[in-house]
Amino acid sequence: MKKSLLVLAVASVAMSSVASAAVVYDKEGTSVEMYGRVQSVLYSTHAAANSYSDISTQTSGRLGFNLRTPLNDSIAAYANAEWDVADNDKTADDNGDDSFSNRRIYVGTDFGNYGKLQAGRFEDAIYWNVTSYSDVYEDWGCWGQFGDGDKRDGMIMYSWSGYGVNFMATYGTAKDDQVVEGAWYAEETLDLDNAYAVALGYTTPDVLFGPISINVGYGSANVQSDAGYTGDYDSYDNYAASLVWGSIDVGPYLAAVWNMRDFNMVNSADDYTVQGVEAVVAYGFENGVSIRTGYQWVNSDKDNGQSVDGQIIPVYVNYNVTPNFNVWAEARFDVGTDDEFDTITKYGLSENVYSAGARYSF
Repeated sequence: MKKSLLVLAVASVAMSSVASAAVVYDKEGTSVEMYGRVQSVLYSTHAAANSYSDISTQTSGRLGFNLRTPLNDSIAAYANAEWDVADNDKTADDNGDDSFSNRRIYVGTDFGNYGKLQAGRFEDAIYWNVTSYSDVYEDWGCWGQFGDGDKRDGMIMYSWSGYGVNFMATYGTAKDDQVVEGAWYAEETLDLDNAYAVALGYTTPDVLFGPISINVGYGSANVQSDAGYTGDYDSYDNYAASLVWGSIDVGPYLAAVWNMRDFNMVNSADDYTVQGVEAVVAYGFENGVSIRTGYQWVNSDKDNGQSVDGQIIPVYVNYNVTPNFNVWAEARFDVGTDDEFDTITKYGLSENVYSAGARYSF
């Protein structure tokens, strides 16, 4: 995500990660923007890009549309639809066909100074307002936060920003097979009865090399009682906080994110907590080169006393050759992951992995 804090705040409200888009229609305030990308990434051995864990290349694309039309002088309707397509390797339960799936899709109303209200498929308030600030890598980031992959159906969100304050609240209606990162004993997929999250942030004016942002969030979710998962999930609580300084585009950038999910099981003896910390140190040069690294720690702690840690250092170098074309190289190094952690989470953080890619965006 190549954005300053101010642009990130705007993007959090608009729910659009588009750096630039082509306006294909614009008349009397009604507009249609089209954007997308095509990329190819080379993955090293053990990068899990194929069923054999060998060196492989994956090519993928993304296509999206932003739509907006005025309802009156101060209220407008808007919508977004975004899809991913990727080539898949053939496995025992996969015929190798290319995948095509909706990434985000929602419709909403912009009330101007009174905020926005939207419904559809997207992440909750905690990700957009708190933890997304450390989501600055391509493949080997976000292991210490939970929610960057939690794009859920049936979401409702209200958002408001002004005077440096960003507020977001989301409510998730009952839906089956929803991604819940950290729910490892159910393969990170649960049938949710309901969920909600609130997040509040404040961003200062520039201090030396950029603005400072302080953000906190809380969320909770209930699992459907007839789900019958291994481990029998009942509910979970989500806590998060972040402190950010600078711009990820140009100049220094520092970010620290803490996230914790406390899972309550039907049998309380099986309760467990996952939490993580992500620290980012980055610098963006005016010639389009950016360097990012940091430290990520994630812990799984069962109430019965079993506690395991994953610890990695990601390194990322990107070069924006033009506004539409960039190339990058990325690596993830293990710095003390417990062997038992890989077994419990299936994350495989004990392996050092590498990747290199090229992307054309429009």
